Amino acid sequence: MTMTGGRPGAAGTKPVCNSTSADPLVRALSGVLSRGCDAPGAVSRAWNSSRGVSIVETVIVLAVLAILASGAIFQFGSSREAYNADDAANRLLNYFREANSRAVSDHHSFRVVINLSSGNISLIDEKTSATGNDDGDTVSGDDLLLKREPVATRVSFSQPSGVNPPAAPFNFSAATFTSSIWTGHFQSDGRVTATFGGAPVSCTFFLQPADKTNMPLLIRAVTLFGATSSARYWMYSGTKLVQG
Repeated sequence: MTMTGGRPGAAGTKPVCNSTSADPLVRALSGVLSRGCDAPGAVSRAWNSSRGVSIVETVIVLAVLAILASGAIFQFGSSREAYNADDAANRLLNYFREANSRAVSDHHSFRVVINLSSGNISLIDEKTSATGNDDGDTVSGDDLLLKREPVATRVSFSQPSGVNPPAAPFNFSAATFTSSIWTGHFQSDGRVTATFGGAPVSCTFFLQPADKTNMPLLIRAVTLFGATSSARYWMYSGTKLVQG
């Protein structure tokens, strides 16, 4: 293979294409260099492509990723809201069971208060019958606030239209909220009463995600049996409440 003026690839020179030299090494080198002859500008294009993506391409990719991420976040938030009624029902069960357990073991009453105005549920130790022991979550006398936390996030406690309490013997009426407050006094003998020292009261708490009222299968309920403080969890099947 012969070269014209200077080393191969130098400015102003061009490799001789398709060498017929008997030397295999020369023929192989000629084949590599001949690419410049067969496809002028190929080396330039390869060099340009090796520089990476442009700023415009980067911006487009980032925009697509942002759209996909926002959609995933929206779907996750929407799915999470579907469980708000379950969370609220489990919180009620935990408070009721703890109040009953403490009342029986400590031999005096504890009260649970659900305040829809503040969105909180409270557990209060009523200690003695001398002072305090009022309805509501205001602590007075020798009462002691044990804990308080949000009862639910965007959950309605109203009985949904067309949804009835569970079948007998758990067909208790919907819980009554007076000025958006429900109070239950858990007595040392296992009963739960609406007023301190009053008669046992049984009721059903209905719970439904406030933003999912068109999805009845998300309805949940908790029944509270006044005679024993027994609490049960229920799910709506589309036609009735069934124990969950």
